[in-house]
Amino acid sequence: MSEVTTFCSLWKLEIPARDTFFLTNHDEPILYDGESYLPSHAADAARADIRAGLAVDSGGIQTYLAFPNLSGPNLSAQDIRGGALDGAQLSQYRHDWRSGETQLLSKGRVGEVTLSDENISIEWLGQASLLDRSTGRVFSRQCDASFGDMRCGLNRADFPDGTVCPRSFAACRDQFANTVNFRGFPYLLGDDALAAGLRENDSRDGSSRFR
Repeated sequence: MSEVTTFCSLWKLEIPARDTFFLTNHDEPILYDGESYLPSHAADAARADIRAGLAVDSGGIQTYLAFPNLSGPNLSAQDIRGGALDGAQLSQYRHDWRSGETQLLSKGRVGEVTLSDENISIEWLGQASLLDRSTGRVFSRQCDASFGDMRCGLNRADFPDGTVCPRSFAACRDQFANTVNFRGFPYLLGDDALAAGLRENDSRDGSSRFR
């Protein structure tokens, strides 16, 4: 006969400038670290996808929209649609309700939030997810400015004929005479240069290929 599990999940939802909600999928309140985690009647148990190294630890929780809260009013659908969960942090713990032993499994920021009837699904993204995004500039032969913005320097109103910029250096030079504001790297070597190899008449003195 197998032993009945004594583990349950705890979730702490910290919302900036608002209340903190303490939830559990246990059928009775759980007291941990001075806080009472109230049954959330989760429609689907949250699952943390935790890996070693820098892989993203992530997961989700589904629960009824009316979060149990002893200290104040619950969140409404209107609150959530208005961005109440923006910047919120969600922590998940594994708790042994018999021994009281508790382990932090994951902590991260709230990602996508989905409302459906009386249910809410909350995705959380672990701290490693902050590394999985582009920062700074992209090095490309194409211009990364938007046509007519401050970095481009041109006025879209001067081109009422529906002109579209192809973001190439040739267009910036020949069509718009705006090379001083070109925000790309037109002389960046690509795979085409590697595949072409050296030609018989190419200079091999280390000088620029674009003299």
